[in-house]
Amino acid sequence: MCTTIGFSYPEGIVFGRTLEVSVKLDNKILYIPKNNKEFLKIKDRTFATKYATIGTGFFNIASLGDGINEMGLMGSSNLFPGYASFAKEAVEGKINTITSTAFDYLLSRCKDVAEVREEAEKLVLLEKDREGELQATSNHFFFMDAEGGKIVLEPKNGHLVPYDNPYGVLTNAPEFHWHETNLKNYLNIRPENIETKDFNGTVLSKFGEGSGAVGLPGDFTPPSRFVRSAFFVAHTPKDLERQAAILQGFRILSQADIPTGAVVDLKKGHKDETLYTSIMDTKSKAYFIKHHDNITIQPFYLEDYQDISDITFIEIEKEMTL
Repeated sequence: MCTTIGFSYPEGIVFGRTLEVSVKLDNKILYIPKNNKEFLKIKDRTFATKYATIGTGFFNIASLGDGINEMGLMGSSNLFPGYASFAKEAVEGKINTITSTAFDYLLSRCKDVAEVREEAEKLVLLEKDREGELQATSNHFFFMDAEGGKIVLEPKNGHLVPYDNPYGVLTNAPEFHWHETNLKNYLNIRPENIETKDFNGTVLSKFGEGSGAVGLPGDFTPPSRFVRSAFFVAHTPKDLERQAAILQGFRILSQADIPTGAVVDLKKGHKDETLYTSIMDTKSKAYFIKHHDNITIQPFYLEDYQDISDITFIEIEKEMTL
């Protein structure tokens, strides 16, 4: 389960995500230098990264779950269970790979959404890598660039199908177009209070603040998180200063936080909860993170690592003292 949002402010773009899982993952900040030839190895081909990139990785595996590159392109790879479909055989003339490598390729080699769209056409996503060792994961991608361009890519029969994303939101299944259609069920939701209502000659008044948003879904399903996040992004003021925009991003994503014990899968025998929340900022090329066990916002600035020539894992503080 994941929720991703993105919106603009006068000086730049804010973009970020939550990651919800049923197990503790050893997540770290991952820095990928530009012109690196170790990060992208696809079968017998090697692709050098074009842009330095920083984001989150797991278990010392050099692969990103989300991140921002030096050109301000930001991306998030979200679970898409039951809806992604992959090619069974490699396609000649294409770059044949799996989901995680495709995301890494696009984020470290594209400067903006236009290039993401162009490069995505060169990729074919296989069920397994050509050695048969790694399985494709059922994920879809959301990219946003420094000019505010937004695109969603969803694997269908191995091809990444692009969707323009004017809402600045991505959650999980079903397909992005379904979520767009579902938003029409919530045209009545608004930030302005409904003060009174006449019921057959009797005027009733609101209990308190927030009466315009009655009916905004509050559960943790992907459709409800999409609607809720789209509402908050749509009504975010456009004139926020940088710090206020970053904090607004964290506040919006906190509406998708899963407290421990709130989501239980009896069939699989696990509980989902929020592992971390990240926010990226194009003005400072920064990556901010809050962890499950440490909700202090920790900043990581891309410029602080650009003299490093190797792929680098950076520890985050995962404990806080109260």
